[in-house]
Amino acid sequence: MRKYFIFILLFFAVSINAQSSTQVDTNTATESQDFLEDFEAEFHPNVNDPLIGYNRFMHTINWGIYDYAFSPLLDAYRTAMPQGYQLGIYNFFDNLAFPLRFTASLLSGELKFAMDELGRFVLNSTVGLFGLMDVASQNGLYSHHNDFGITFGKWGIGSGFHFVIPILGPSNLRDAIATPLNMFAYPTNYIEPAIAAISVDIVSTGNYMARHKSTLDSMRETSLDSYLLFRDSYEQRRAELISE
Repeated sequence: MRKYFIFILLFFAVSINAQSSTQVDTNTATESQDFLEDFEAEFHPNVNDPLIGYNRFMHTINWGIYDYAFSPLLDAYRTAMPQGYQLGIYNFFDNLAFPLRFTASLLSGELKFAMDELGRFVLNSTVGLFGLMDVASQNGLYSHHNDFGITFGKWGIGSGFHFVIPILGPSNLRDAIATPLNMFAYPTNYIEPAIAAISVDIVSTGNYMARHKSTLDSMRETSLDSYLLFRDSYEQRRAELISE
């Protein structure tokens, strides 16, 4: 809850600052908005985005938080933590996600995927030293990215409209509804006290972001419109996983 409280404070701070900035060149802003709308209509016609005004605003807020809070911490983490350790931490938490992938695969009717996940969990949890090493992939047992949002998609439930979640980033209505179910299926959410569970999730998410930070920053810096890039990349990737 604290992170959402902080977000609310940031939201109002930015809103007040925007209202007090009366020296904006209106003509330039209008021309820029018209260009973006034309660009989106021509190259991005298939994404349902009725909340684009809110989504763009939240996209900007999230990246502001990333630039001033997350990015420096991730850079420090990458410097202090050897890549081999980062990989081990990633493997450990990926192994812990077995219940989510296994259950989602079963509910999707993908028995082979579910059995692959079961085999991976047993092998990595034993020979792989509690999941620190991905021994399963070396033996032909590969993970299949799965969650309840993908399961809903395989059931024929549409994505609905695109939706940018505070702090968490791009999503859509279907995946946002599935998020609580994903949390219930992830073991670390049952750690007590709650502060310990939050700390573990921060380590897991932070380590994952640190490993992909260069790619994330490069995508953003080289894009003409980072909002459209991340929106469309998210929706296309989810569609690919559902049709897999």
